[in-house]
Amino acid sequence: MSDGQAALHRLLGGPGTAWLVERVRARIPAARGNPLAGVVQLRNPTSEQRAGLVRLVGLPRRAGSTLRVDLAVVEEVLRRGPWPAGLADAVETLTGPVVDTAAQRQREAIEWDEASMLLSGAAAPYPGLAEWWERWCAGGGLKRSARAEAARTGQQVRPAVAAELVAHVVALLALLPASGEPVAMLARRAVGDAHALDGSRPLGRLAVTVVGAAFAPGQDVSARDAWAAAGVVLSNVASTVLCLGVPGRVSTSVGARAAATAAALEAMRVGRMPLVLTLDQVRSGGVSPLPPGAAVHVCENPTVVEVVAEQWAAVRAEHGTPAPVLVCTGGQPSTAVIELLDVLTAAGARCRYHGDFDWAGLRIARTLRQRIPWTPWRYTAADYLAVPADSSSRGLTGSPTDSPWDPELAVAMARRGLAIEEEAVADLLANEIVTEGRWEPTR
Repeated sequence: MSDGQAALHRLLGGPGTAWLVERVRARIPAARGNPLAGVVQLRNPTSEQRAGLVRLVGLPRRAGSTLRVDLAVVEEVLRRGPWPAGLADAVETLTGPVVDTAAQRQREAIEWDEASMLLSGAAAPYPGLAEWWERWCAGGGLKRSARAEAARTGQQVRPAVAAELVAHVVALLALLPASGEPVAMLARRAVGDAHALDGSRPLGRLAVTVVGAAFAPGQDVSARDAWAAAGVVLSNVASTVLCLGVPGRVSTSVGARAAATAAALEAMRVGRMPLVLTLDQVRSGGVSPLPPGAAVHVCENPTVVEVVAEQWAAVRAEHGTPAPVLVCTGGQPSTAVIELLDVLTAAGARCRYHGDFDWAGLRIARTLRQRIPWTPWRYTAADYLAVPADSSSRGLTGSPTDSPWDPELAVAMARRGLAIEEEAVADLLANEIVTEGRWEPTR
């Protein structure tokens, strides 16, 4: 210890001046590097505190029950004597650096903003994503993700943790939309870790939230549906499609996987029973395209498939009458749904679609229409208005959207304010494609 340090400890390092050191530390941030000034007071000091002040600045001009210390005087004593750097430096030497908490909070606020702004460029191609992201971050979403990631990795919660998460999301968006790529493979390409986008990871939960907002805006979708909207599958066996009457591609030239899929399809078609196909089965080559002029009907809800299958099983097969072919999206269409429809319509067959008459239903229909051309299957304004309200009817909720295939449908729904679930017309739909064999769009 140098002579100056020893003298400093004698003057300010003892218990008699601890109160003064504490008061000075509190004033250092506001001084912003300038010499300290002003007066500090201590009521009813002890004899030790009086003695400490006498050692520092000498006897007071007058005795009293309160000690008054002019910091400018202390500053001068130290600068002329043992500590030319001044009072603030002396206190920090004795007790450690003083953190300007207000300035630190301001710096961190700026860094949090900078972390969130990293998404700006990547969000530009997606309408409404930038505004959604700003609201989500303002509500604490990014800080919660960063807190979870810091806990997972044993770090302190810092804006840098958030910045790394956002950078990974930016890299992910640059690779989307995908074409049926499993999420694990996408994670390896985007982040270098096949498990980075797992639902158990903070990044995985953040990523699927952003992907949902980008590819299914305004919808409350599951993780599967959010990834599916971006062309990503959780796995080739997790992506499935419920169908009925889909023909198998029976041929001696197909491989074992295609033959197995074709045999399952044909067996269920003969039995007039629904079947769930995985994405691997759809891609196996065992699905037969429908002939030109045929129609594949698409519904949103599994109940419609059940009703159609029940009616189909009850009717007598007529020679030459085509079997109904029905595919169910089960909400947002998965990759398996899209690819099955691609195969079925590859030779010129047409696709007809029906869904729920609510805002979410219209958004699902629009999402499918972006990938697969379709004509409405009793899914127009006239069809909506023809369905009577009953005790199970509910009001429309959520944000309105449009219906490009029939602009008047969205208008009629907004005016009526009534949601009509597909199950309400399931018997009508089943009767049309099973009993009447009608394939043309409703006029």
